[in-house]
Amino acid sequence: MSSIDERMDPIVLRYVRRRVPDAEVADFDKAIWDLDLDSLDIAELVDALEIEFGVKSDLAQIDECNSPADIKAYFQGLIGAS
Repeated sequence: MSSIDERMDPIVLRYVRRRVPDAEVADFDKAIWDLDLDSLDIAELVDALEIEFGVKSDLAQIDECNSPADIKAYFQGLIGAS
């Protein structure tokens, strides 16, 4: 596991576990709606990741993400590009 994953996974889990208390990293591939995440959950998750990694996301790109894994991959790209 990379140091980025070590920092990112607990943040993502914090927001996923609000809706699915027993969620694990393996659940990140599930669809956002299957995890019962709403737009506020996603907005707060994105804000937390932006703060943690000092990047700014594009909301249009976030809207195209279908799972927490997609959000992670998007942010990993941003972090690599910064």
